[in-house]
Amino acid sequence: MSNEYTTNKVSSDMINMMAKQMGAVHIKSDPAYINIYAFEIAPEFRIKYMLDLRRGKGMYLHRVSPYPIMLGKFYGETDIVDYMKRDLQKFRRAYESDKFSSFLDLTEDLTQFNRQIEQLFLNRNVPEAAFRELAEEMKNVHATIKQMAEECPMLYDTHRNMGELAINSSDLGREEE
Repeated sequence: MSNEYTTNKVSSDMINMMAKQMGAVHIKSDPAYINIYAFEIAPEFRIKYMLDLRRGKGMYLHRVSPYPIMLGKFYGETDIVDYMKRDLQKFRRAYESDKFSSFLDLTEDLTQFNRQIEQLFLNRNVPEAAFRELAEEMKNVHATIKQMAEECPMLYDTHRNMGELAINSSDLGREEE
C-alpha cells in the first residue's frame, strides 16, 4: 500500500537515477520535491531543468537555463526522462550551429520582453489602445514565426525519434493546456 508521499518519493528517486544515467553533472533535490538537473552540453554550456513533483497533481518540468520555459505537465517518470533526452539531443545539435549564439540572444531578448510587459501592466495604468497595439504587434511576430516554420526545412526526420519538439505550422498559435 502506498500513499502520495511515497509515490512522489519513488518518482523523484527514479527520475534522479535516470538523469544520472543520462549524464547529469549535478542533481539537487530538496524536501519539497523540487529537483534540479544540470547537463553539460559543452565545457562552458549547461542545460538545467527543474522538476516540481506535486502530490497527486502530476509533475511539472521547466527548463531553467539557458532560458526559463515551462515544458509541460507529466504523469510518468519515463515521459519526463524521454522528453529531457530529446531536448538534450536537440540542444547538442543546435550548439554546433553557427547560429546558436544568435538564438540564445533572441531568447534573452524574449525573456526581457516578458519581464518588461509584466512590469508595465502590473505597475501602470495602461490604456486599452496600448493593449490593442501590443496585441497587433504580437500577431505580426506569430505570423513571421509561422511563415518561417513553413519555409525552413526540418533539421531531422521525426522518424529518427527526435520527438515532437520541432515547430510544425499546426502547432503555432496553440495554447498550452
